[in-house]
Amino acid sequence: MNTDRAINRRRPGPVRVAAFFCAALLLLPTFAQAQPPKWDVSIFRSINDSRSGFMDVAVGTNDNLVLPVAIATPIIFAGVGLAKNDAYTFDTGAMVGFTEALAYALYYPIKNFVVKRERPYVALTGVHTGHLDSADKYSMPSGHTTAAFAIATALTLRYPKPYVYVPAFAWAAFVGYGRIYLGLHYPSDVLAGALLGTASAFAIHMLAPQITKLREKILGDDLGIQLSAAPTLLNLRVTF
Repeated sequence: MNTDRAINRRRPGPVRVAAFFCAALLLLPTFAQAQPPKWDVSIFRSINDSRSGFMDVAVGTNDNLVLPVAIATPIIFAGVGLAKNDAYTFDTGAMVGFTEALAYALYYPIKNFVVKRERPYVALTGVHTGHLDSADKYSMPSGHTTAAFAIATALTLRYPKPYVYVPAFAWAAFVGYGRIYLGLHYPSDVLAGALLGTASAFAIHMLAPQITKLREKILGDDLGIQLSAAPTLLNLRVTF
C-alpha cells in the first residue's frame, strides 16, 4: 500500500533511534535518586493539593483505564489486522505488545533494585491519596506512565498523524498527572516513566523490519479471516 510505504519512509534511521534509546537510558540516573529534590516535592505538593470533585472522578476513571488499554491495544490491532487481512495493522499490534514487554523488563529492575524510592504518601505527611491498590512498594519510575507513553509513542511511530499523536500523548500526559494527583508518584517518577516508555517504543520501532520478517515466516504474507457463502452452507476459513 502507498500509505504503508509513505509511513515506512518516515521511520527514523537505526542510528538515530539507537542514539535516542541510549540517551534516554543515560538520562534516567538524573532522576534516579532515593530522596527526591526540593523542586520535586514542591511540584508534587502543588498538584496533589489542588483538589476538586471533577478531577477526583476524571483522574480516577482514567487511572483505571491504563491496564485495560495496555492489554487491549495490541490485541485489537492484531485482531483487526487478521480480520482485514492487513499485515501493517497486525504488525502494529505486535510492536505495541513488544514495546510494553520491553518497557516492563526495564522498568521492574530499575524500580525495585536500582532506585528503591519510597512513595510520596510514605515519605511525606498530609498527602492526598487514592487508588492505593494500584501502588506497590516503590515509586520510581511510574509504571502507569511508562505504559501510557510506551503505547502513545508506539502508535505515533506507526501512524505519525495529528489525529493519532495528539490524543495519544494527551492521554499519556494525563495518566502521569493523575499519578501525582493521587499521591502515588513524584513528578520525577512520571518524567522517568515517560522517558522509559518512549525509549522502549523507539527501540522496538527500530526492529520493525525484523518483526515483520518474523511474522511472515510464521504466518506468511496472507493472513485474515475470510467468509464465503453458498446456498446451503456458510463456510468460515481462517487463513494464515
